[in-house]
Amino acid sequence: MRKIFAGALVVFLLAQALPVLAKNSPSLTPAEMRQLKKEAMAGDASAMLSLGDAYHYGRAVRFTSDPAWAAYWYGRAASQGNVEAQTRLGDIYSDPEDPLYNEVTALLWYKSAAEKGYLPAQYSLAMLYENAKTINPDYSLAYAWCVKAAQQGDEQAYETLDGLYIYGASVHSYDEVLDHLTIKAEAGDAEAQWRLGKSYMRGDARQDISKAMRWLEASADQGSAKGLYYFGAELLMGNNLPQDVTRGLQMEKRAADMGYVPAQFYWAHNYPAEGETPDEGIEKMIFGWWLAAAEKDYSEAQESLSYYYANGQYVTQDKAEAWKWHLLSFRSPWRQLSWQKDNFPGTPVPSLSDFEKAEGHRRAEAWQAAHPGPYWPRPQ
Repeated sequence: MRKIFAGALVVFLLAQALPVLAKNSPSLTPAEMRQLKKEAMAGDASAMLSLGDAYHYGRAVRFTSDPAWAAYWYGRAASQGNVEAQTRLGDIYSDPEDPLYNEVTALLWYKSAAEKGYLPAQYSLAMLYENAKTINPDYSLAYAWCVKAAQQGDEQAYETLDGLYIYGASVHSYDEVLDHLTIKAEAGDAEAQWRLGKSYMRGDARQDISKAMRWLEASADQGSAKGLYYFGAELLMGNNLPQDVTRGLQMEKRAADMGYVPAQFYWAHNYPAEGETPDEGIEKMIFGWWLAAAEKDYSEAQESLSYYYANGQYVTQDKAEAWKWHLLSFRSPWRQLSWQKDNFPGTPVPSLSDFEKAEGHRRAEAWQAAHPGPYWPRPQ
């Protein structure tokens, strides 16, 4: 079976790769730098953004990172309304280790891009409101901007809302959240138990890995799908607990059988276990999971279906259907971000005829017409 590691946990990790992708892009030669500067001086905002990246990430040959020059070129592009540059400026000014650190300025630039609907700025603004050190945190605004980002398909925001903002805009401090969760968890509330475990793991009010594992296990022992998912993942990774792949997979499978899509992704990625022979019946079951998740608008599952239909794996080959799901996988605004398109373009459908492409377009439009609601919320 083709291994596809998807789901909220994975996309979260991909999201963390954004600055790394920019940083590790090929270095620019002196000639390329001169050409960029020429275009930037002529008013090209995209060239200004590229120059800012070169100085920010030290991508210019014979140059190291230079925050001042990065901020200068980002500022030139940002003043033209370039939302990526505005967000990069927010990143610079919100970094306590940057010599230009200034949360007030970061807030202004993040807010400018966020109000234009730019998804990364919305989540970054939420995190600044939540974690501000030199300005007053505002948990209500953090929650509001996190919701906006989640509504556009930002998996980080989705995860944050799911695990932290249990009381929504009424949250005023991490300590308050911890107190509420502890009371419920000690009373046997399985949902509060996994949420409390995640809170201790993240260190929202205070970090305590031992308590985190204890509460995640308590939730899993009660049969909570998310408790099983999170505790199973810990057993599989072996970072905070002794690794136990067999037990971890059993927990992920239980959560998957309950219909919890991230567990289905995670279990499928780790199947078959080392030394285990693949079972065609199980792989067909996994295909059924992908189909159900795709109908719930999970872009990762939609891309997986595209692969299966294109290659006739576990289903009759249908390239038009493959193209349909490939198109739909980019419906999420999150997948429309340029770095997502460039670095995770999806699987192309080979040897696609004009008729198959047109038919795929028609089917995708019909699917969208039958699913007119917004990308958020995704049913579980």
